[in-house]
This record gives sequence, C-alpha cells and structure tokens, in this order.
Amino acid sequence: MYYKLNEVLKNKEDNYMLPFYWQHGDHYETIPLEIERIYKSGCRAFCVESRPHKDFAGKLWWRDMDLILSEAKKRDMQVWVLDDDHFPTGHAVGHIAKFHPDKRRWDIGERHVDVSGPVNEALLITNERETAQILGIFAYKRTGEGEKCDADTAEILDFTDKRNGKFVEISLPEGVWRVVFVYKIREFKEKADYIDMLSKDSVRVLIDAVYETHFEHYKEYFGSTLKGFFSDEPQFGNSWFSSHASDPGMYERRLGLAGMAYPWHEEVFKRMEKSLGVKALPYIAAIWFDIGTKTPSVRLAYMDAVTTLYRDNFTRQLGAWCEDHGVEYIGHVIEDMNTHKRTGCGTGHYFRALDGQHMSGIDIVLHQLMPGMSGFIHTASTHGNNADPEFFDYTLCKLAPSLAHISKSMKGRAMCEVFGAYGWAESGSDMKWLLDHLLVRGVNHFVPHAFSPLFPDPDCPPHFGADGKDPQYKAFSKLMEYGNKVSHLLYGGKHVADAAILYDAELEWMNEQGKAHHMQEYAKVLYDNNIDFDFLPIDCIVGNEDSDIYFAEASGGNLKVGENIYKALIIPEAPILPENLAKKLSFFEKMGVNVIYMGLDVKKEGLIKKLKSLFTPDIEITGECKREFLRSCHYVDGANDIYMFVNESGALRSEVEIRLNTLQSKKGLCLNLLNDEIYRVNAAEDNKIALSLAPFESCIFVFGDVENENFPEKRVYENEISPNITFKMEIAEADDMENFTLFRENVKNSEPVNITSLDNIPDFSGVIRYTSTFKAEELTKGNVNETEAENIALDLGDCGNTAEVYLNGEYLGLRLCKPFVFDLKGKIKKDNTLVIEISNTLANKVQDYFSAFSVIKKAGLTEEVKILY
Repeated sequence: MYYKLNEVLKNKEDNYMLPFYWQHGDHYETIPLEIERIYKSGCRAFCVESRPHKDFAGKLWWRDMDLILSEAKKRDMQVWVLDDDHFPTGHAVGHIAKFHPDKRRWDIGERHVDVSGPVNEALLITNERETAQILGIFAYKRTGEGEKCDADTAEILDFTDKRNGKFVEISLPEGVWRVVFVYKIREFKEKADYIDMLSKDSVRVLIDAVYETHFEHYKEYFGSTLKGFFSDEPQFGNSWFSSHASDPGMYERRLGLAGMAYPWHEEVFKRMEKSLGVKALPYIAAIWFDIGTKTPSVRLAYMDAVTTLYRDNFTRQLGAWCEDHGVEYIGHVIEDMNTHKRTGCGTGHYFRALDGQHMSGIDIVLHQLMPGMSGFIHTASTHGNNADPEFFDYTLCKLAPSLAHISKSMKGRAMCEVFGAYGWAESGSDMKWLLDHLLVRGVNHFVPHAFSPLFPDPDCPPHFGADGKDPQYKAFSKLMEYGNKVSHLLYGGKHVADAAILYDAELEWMNEQGKAHHMQEYAKVLYDNNIDFDFLPIDCIVGNEDSDIYFAEASGGNLKVGENIYKALIIPEAPILPENLAKKLSFFEKMGVNVIYMGLDVKKEGLIKKLKSLFTPDIEITGECKREFLRSCHYVDGANDIYMFVNESGALRSEVEIRLNTLQSKKGLCLNLLNDEIYRVNAAEDNKIALSLAPFESCIFVFGDVENENFPEKRVYENEISPNITFKMEIAEADDMENFTLFRENVKNSEPVNITSLDNIPDFSGVIRYTSTFKAEELTKGNVNETEAENIALDLGDCGNTAEVYLNGEYLGLRLCKPFVFDLKGKIKKDNTLVIEISNTLANKVQDYFSAFSVIKKAGLTEEVKILY
C-alpha cells in the first residue's frame, strides 16, 4: 500500500499544526494545563505569541519560557517563538529607540511648488530641517496634461547647490515648472522606532535583541524542542509625508502618489543607477508623478532596489542566522488587497519578501474569506470593513503554494495563519470550510489562531479551549486531526497545474494606475473552470541569479520550473512590460511555449476557450454544481495520484461526473478523513468517476497502490423516513458543560425547537442534549428490518453547530458539518436509547466585536431527524 496512505490509516501522520499560544506574563501557573490542552487537541507544536506579554525578553519572559520549553519537551512537542514584543515584527523590543536611534529607517519624500516662468533669481523656502534633509531640488517642465512633466524634451534643472538652508534660488525659463524638493525624512506617522528593513546593521539590532538572547538562554533546545522563529507582518512602514493630496489608505500606498513617503536607503540609488545607467536622483521624482518616457523604468528600478534590499538585509539575514543556529525561520507579510506588491504596510514583492524563509506564508483572518461570498465584495472586520473576493478567494491562498512549489529551500512547505479574529461566532464547520479552502489550494502547514490562558480574551478571538468553556473545542480537536491527515497525504507530492499566471507586481509598478490589470482577474476565470495554476514571478521567468527559486525553461512546448510543468503562461494585460521579460517571453514563444498576452491574444471572456484549444485540462467536470463552489487539486507521488475535491457552497450539493485525464491507475480509494470513512472506487475506462458532495463536504481520492479490494463499496441509501419519536431536551451552559438541566420534555421530532430564538434563550452557549427511547420498529415504521439492515443511518439534517451521537451507550462519532449522517448498521436493538449532543459557539454568551460580522446560527437540531435506508 502507498506508504503515506498506510501512515494515515494507522494514525502515524506527521504534524502540520502549530497554533499560536498567547502569552501575557501573568498566567505562569496555567502553562502546563494550557500546553496539555494544545497537546490533546492533536497539535504537536505551537508558536509562543509574545506580543501580549508584558515583559518580552525580560525576567518574566525567561521564567515563562523555561517552563514552556520544559513542558513541551516532556510531550515531545516543538516550539516556535514569535520574534518581537509588538506587532508588526521590527520593533526590536524597543532597542532602536533605547540604544540605536541612529539606525532608525529613513524614508524619501517630496514637496513641490508649481511656478510660472520666466523667473530670475527668485527664492523658494526649502523647509529643510534635521528630520527632513534635502537630497535634491529639481525643476521639471509641466506638459499641461494632468500632473505630467516633460523630462524627455525639456532639460531637468538642478538647483540642489543653490540653497543656504532656508532658501533655494531658482531661475526658470518661460513655461510652467514643477520645482520638486526631495528629502530623506524621519518624520514618521507610523513605526517611528522600528528597524530599517533595508539596512543590514539595523536588522542586526533585532537579531541581537531577540534571536541571540534566546540562543543564550536556550542553546540546548535549539534544533530540537525549539524549532525556530516566526515574523508577523514585517513591513516597510512608510506613510504620508506632505499635504499635496489625501492619504488613500493603508492598502493603496502604491507608486505614483504625490505626497507619499517611500522607503529609502543610500544603497537604493546605487542599485537604481546600475539598472538605469544614469544618475538616479534627478529622475527620482518619477516615483511620485509621470515625468515622461523614463517613468516606467525609473519606477521599476526603484522598486527592484527596495524589494531586493528588503530581501537581502531582512529576510535572508534572519533566515541565515537561523540556519547557522540549527533552527528555521517562518512567518508572513501583509498581503491584503494587493499590498503584497506595494509599500506602506506591504513589502513590495511577495516572492522576494519571503525569499530566505523556510516556509512560504500568508494569513487568513478578519473575515477575509466567508462561505458563499466568492462572487461578492462583502463586509469584513479587516481594514475598511470590506473584502474583495477576487483577491482573497482567488489569489491570496495561491500565493504561498506558488512560492513553495518553485522555491529551492522551502521543501514545498506553504503555511497559513488561520481562524483568528473571526470572533466566537466561528464554529467548527466554519473552521473546517476555511481549512479545506486552504488545503485544496495547496497550503499544507497551519498556525491556528489561537490558544489563550485568559477568558474571555478580547484580543482577536476565538481562543480554543477557552479555559474549559469552549463548546467547540472537541470540534477544533477533530479538525486538527483531520488537517494533519489531509496535509500528510498532499504534502510532498508533485502539484499538477495546467497553467501559470505571471505575478504582476512589476506590471503595476511600471504602468499608470488602472492600466495594468490585476492577476486575480484571470485567476478567477481559471479557478472557476477547474483549471489549476501557479503564480510565477518575473525573477523565475527571466532567470534572476539572485533568487532562491527554480528558473523557467522550455520543455517540449511547455514551461518547466523545477518539477512543475505548465501548458500555458498567461500574461496579465498591461501596456508596458519590463524589457528583459519581453525578450524572454519572445524566446519562449519561439521554443513553442504557449504564451498568452491578455488583451492582445484574447479577452478575459475568451480565455477558457483559448486554453482548451491548446490543451486538455487535467480535471474535467460535468454535472450539477456551481463551478465557483467546487474546487479540486491533484498531486502525483510516484505511481500514486492524490486528488482533493471540496464543495465550498454552504447550501448547494454538487452532483458531478469527473474525468481524471492523467490518471495512472484506475484502482482507488475515496476517503472522508473528517468522519473516518473510506471506500473503494474504480475509475471507468475513460477515467471518469461520480462524485456527490454535500455543502462544506470534502473528500480525498487516492489512486495507485491502494489494495482497494480490502475496503467496502460506498453505502447507498435509497429511502428516507422521519421517525415518530420525541426527545427530552436538556442544556448545559458553557461554564459547566457536564451539568445538564431540563429544558423541555416530549419535543416532537417533527417540531424542532430553536433554543436561541428571542423567545427562548438567545444568549445560551453550551451543549444541548436530546434523549429519545424507542423500539426498533418505530424507526422506519416497518419498511425495513432495522436490526438486520445492511444500509441504515441516522441523518440529523442541519445542526447548530456540531453534533455527537450515542446509541445504546455506544459513541457513533462527531460531525462538524453536513452531512450529519451516522451509520447505524448492526447497532440497533429491540429497545434503544438515542442521545444527540449539539454544541453551539460562545458568540451567544460572549458578544465580541468580531462576531458582529457573522451570522450566529440557531442552536441545536434545526431540522427533522431522519432515517436513511
């Protein structure tokens, strides 16, 4: 049998879960209990979240870490450490402000004055000061077209040397001129005492303050119990400088904004000049406004400089230190709403920013993803209270896997911080939907957010376990087991993707705002038609020797990157492409690679037809389903094919026929690892199989070395009936979930009660127990011999939220989402006692800020219980 499948079936899969464990500095006595709670949830690692701790890297911190590492070692658990005392990473425990103010970052900013010439020996106030030092003063002739200037046919006038500190003397010929004052500035509205991400020496302050001190204290744990460090959303941190325009917000700090301060270091101009072949300073105004035909190349040179400096001095320096000390370096940046390719709270270039980490990483928090919302901009607790699904549903969760697939050092590991800041309303079924959303897109390591010793902790709930008061803790634990098993099967295989989409950062940098189309436009089209893809950065296409990624090459008419084969490369629509990219694409076209230029070769509406004229997709789906809800992925491990299918709809069942066009063996198994179900399946001669998935349901198919004759066929139920039974309803509050009190007697199965309706107990959180006693013949009213039936099951319909079932004292399992079906074969006796326990969330009892962005489902059994046979 396929070794990974054998390991999963024997519960010997590896660990892929490392949840955050919140530290406050005043819960020392609870540390053993909380680590045991993490262990019992199925997680065999955790990341110590330092941010809330009141004495990070101080005496209380070392006291707590001593116990944390000791308790983890007892359980053979691995520990990661979040690497700073404040969010985001870069504060360096305050060492910049206390000891190294000279190593704070510099930004580059501008102030400009428009002057009508001619003028002779006129003065302008420079506004130069210690925190805003002039780098240059230049005049550009205005064209009269918007804010544009002409640096092509009109001379750039340099007045830098004609200033005395207070004034600059200018003489201008006829025409309207823009006089631009270029400053290096330390006037920060944000992150004033943070390290300079572009400076090796400044980043070293973080290493000395955090990494080295942990090594001094815990050298014996390094590489064993202490696994590594986690950076949380490091960023450039630049913001608004002058009052020429209004700040468009944290997501929009792109190039081309007059008044914006951008990252700067003296090395930036050196790298720009190497790229441009001319002095950079006279042309730097192009990063704020259009100065003519050199604008695209100047912007590209600038962003290339700052993103490679970030990579070289921040990520790679931290990663190298970790490698030298036997540990690993992981984390993520802010990717939201296109910030992954911008400055401000971003890092300018997703692929470069993570080059040096040992896993790729993203996060999904703050309602950025919501079931059923893939076609709608929707409310969220993220910045601006809106989430764009074209980015979050179709792009974000493919960034980390795309990098992991082509990285030389990440070993295929793609990580996501997940579940945080969704509020107590986030149920086990919601978390299952999020986990599947990530798994099917290629994420295979997870940082569940979070465990906390404080309850109720207002800091970004939910917090798993909640000091023993979390009705969803059992569901979370079941989910961790499920996630480990699915990750184990998918991780390590070769990802099969039909197409690649060019990562579009450089296209946005070079083109006028709105002229370069976002890559997610095409990601949505492909994914809604079950054509899997990766994003590939230009560094991969042109073969940038400084990158830790495999380079693209032509192979038999396909594009080959490492082990990855792509049948087409899609170039997002943009008027201007980097010159080196254009040359390399032309070369690939001559070598027979299918390069598709959107807007030139085909419009978005015709993309799928174009692709299908070039190749047959790896997976083809026909039947009843909404394509934007049925998701799939395919991995190959030797002679074994592993497929995952997920129905992301919250309401619609998927009934489809699937053709697996590159299947190697027709013998397979279908696994529902959440519910511990497995059955044999054999593909037809044309490689077709049937698939039926309830809302939120997922399954794994493994074809190859599976010995499927030892497993049963899938059970089929042809009939259903509503038994004429009644329930005794009891409730146990979340504060004491073992203490049940009577709520109502003789509740008819045909009349389910919503216990959290406004007429009942809307603020109830806990467990609702339903008990019914009945004779066997009452179940199907004589339609079948219940005690001998081969196929008979209990279907709870829908539940709010998770369900456990006991029949005659035998535990039948836990269900997080539809189908809430429990096998009854051989379990029904002449006289029976059925117990159903439904657990809802804490949102009814603890009405936190984040839960206000979610619907709180009605609790308990919400439909008639039925018998399937």
